[in-house]
Amino acid sequence: MRVKNMDSNKIENKNKKVRLWLAPIIHFGLKSKAFEFLESLSYFLTSGMSILEALNSLYEETGSWRMRRVIGRILDDIESGMSLSQSFEKQGFFSGSVIEIIRSGELSGKLADNLKLIIILNDEDNKLKARLSSSLLYGTIIIVITIVVGVGTAWFVLPNIASVYSEIGADLPYLTRVLISFGNFMVNFGYVVVPLFFITLVIIFYFLFSFPKTKFVGHLFLFHLPMVNRLIKESEITRFGYLLGRITETGMPINKAFEIMPGTTTFNNYKKLYRYLGEKILEGIPISDALKSYKKTRKLIPASVLLMISSAEKSGKLSETFIRISELYGARLENTSRNLPVIIEPILLLLVGIGVALFVLATMMPIYNLTNIIK
Repeated sequence: MRVKNMDSNKIENKNKKVRLWLAPIIHFGLKSKAFEFLESLSYFLTSGMSILEALNSLYEETGSWRMRRVIGRILDDIESGMSLSQSFEKQGFFSGSVIEIIRSGELSGKLADNLKLIIILNDEDNKLKARLSSSLLYGTIIIVITIVVGVGTAWFVLPNIASVYSEIGADLPYLTRVLISFGNFMVNFGYVVVPLFFITLVIIFYFLFSFPKTKFVGHLFLFHLPMVNRLIKESEITRFGYLLGRITETGMPINKAFEIMPGTTTFNNYKKLYRYLGEKILEGIPISDALKSYKKTRKLIPASVLLMISSAEKSGKLSETFIRISELYGARLENTSRNLPVIIEPILLLLVGIGVALFVLATMMPIYNLTNIIK
């Protein structure tokens, strides 16, 4: 019997891992509905409903069959004696930070308030991502158009130019010979090279910015780009201040708040900082002293923020100060995100211009020298 129990436990653990890995695929497209579900749940709980009554009402009201299945599983878990946070953790539906805030609400008796907090934090995070996306959108569009036009020209236009000049049969300028060689290469191997190029590009981006074990390389690269570095730092400090301010407002201990923080960022250097701060605060060290003792703090947190936190600890106004930090750096982030396209635009136009100039020179030089070529 004991061996059977051990085997069944192994199978259950394996199934749990599979569910967690498949969760992003299973729940694809349900993120917005999930936060709508949490918002409605917080309203029902605030009105005095029990958790089971609220979930049953939401189960009946939802029009999405996929969301109905999720709520149905949560209902089954709650009826079997699980807490809401345990059920969410089992589903693999929400991030660790969301589950920790819900668990804290269950322990403190402020579940409805903490659910509202999750909605507020999600809205702020979406606004922050929208700012970053809009600031980088112009540059991304220019780069994509340049790649598409460049590949299209190399594949369809260069072969025609190459055939015209090869029929002339005279010595051509070096730049033109390179262009012709590239055109011939694209005719012969373009159907293989172009797909491989885009696949390689996707793989490189995946390993640099998405794959957990290697994305630190991409982050390191971004942190060495002057304006992008500033944009990342301001966005992280805005999130840092807002999250800590709102979380500590609910009465959650600061060490618990820092347990949540690593799950709110994708950058490993900030994750390490938050973990370090959480450990030091558990030892009884103030936040400002813990920040000063971390070797890379100055690269991640500006001196002005350190001073504000130190002053807030002395005055006892920590949550208000964190909110003030988020407002201050949110305004700076908005300015930076507006200025970034203005800085990127001339650089991109210069690179595109150089490429166009080389192409024009390579195609026009033989024409200007046509008399000598014919002789």
